[in-house]
Amino acid sequence: MGGTPTFLIVGAARAGTTALYDLLQQHPQIAMSTIKEPNFFAFEGEPLDWCGPGNEFVNNSISNWTDYVSLFETAPAAIARGEASPLYLWAPQAAKRIKARLPDVKLIAVLRNPIEQAFSHYLYARAQMIEPLDDFGAALEAEPERLAAHWQPLFQYSDFPRYAKQLKRYYAEFSADQILVFLYEDFRDDPKAMLRKIFAFVGVDASFAPNVTVETNMGGQPRHAWLQHLVMRPNVLATLAALIVPMGARRKIRDMVSRRNLARDHMPADARARLKGLLRDDILQLQDLIDRDLSHWLRD
Repeated sequence: MGGTPTFLIVGAARAGTTALYDLLQQHPQIAMSTIKEPNFFAFEGEPLDWCGPGNEFVNNSISNWTDYVSLFETAPAAIARGEASPLYLWAPQAAKRIKARLPDVKLIAVLRNPIEQAFSHYLYARAQMIEPLDDFGAALEAEPERLAAHWQPLFQYSDFPRYAKQLKRYYAEFSADQILVFLYEDFRDDPKAMLRKIFAFVGVDASFAPNVTVETNMGGQPRHAWLQHLVMRPNVLATLAALIVPMGARRKIRDMVSRRNLARDHMPADARARLKGLLRDDILQLQDLIDRDLSHWLRD
């Protein structure tokens, strides 16, 4: 058995965590979990009974401690072991659960402008063919109804990126030197510098230079819904392809087709104004919490 993780990427969703997971895997002294988002601490001890489209994304989470630890069984020689589950930042009990199991763990968070994050999350759901509404404003209006129907957390677009409220739970459980917070802009503008800080933080050789030309998960409005559904949702053709095409090749084909079929969209002005009103106070609190100027997040 490889042991338990020494660091966790706790979020945020749509802030480059998939790319970061892939980049950290390149380091010879780091072993990442065999699946990217086990979500164990988000749902430990809870029934996995989420409803709504795409509920399998969370209902297939790892809920057993033995199964969770087994994700690191190939990593006995690694200096650092980690995983990336963006739901940890959102889940109300995750910080306490992590502290109970892994009191000395290092925690990494990458935060994206929450107004942009909410829209990116919506476009991601559209690309995955699990968001039925093609209007972002309508999707925001539908949040209370979806919450009452126990739809999976992704659909809580305006509640998902309340970072000050979420990070406070971690600072209440862990010392500040166990938590490293970046902005999405840090990753976008100078990924190598950010990675050097992370390598040093988790205790591995910080001089290692990974290949940073990693593409991130794209979202957008599907040009052809039938094609997007074919490559993104379970179906007979996908099942047959799985019998003869290796998983890595299938993912490359899926991502290539999806990328060409997606049209980038712009956030409607009324939706932006609504989100700015909903998230302004949390953004201002976050400024003080992490000691970073976030005034640009509130500009149009």
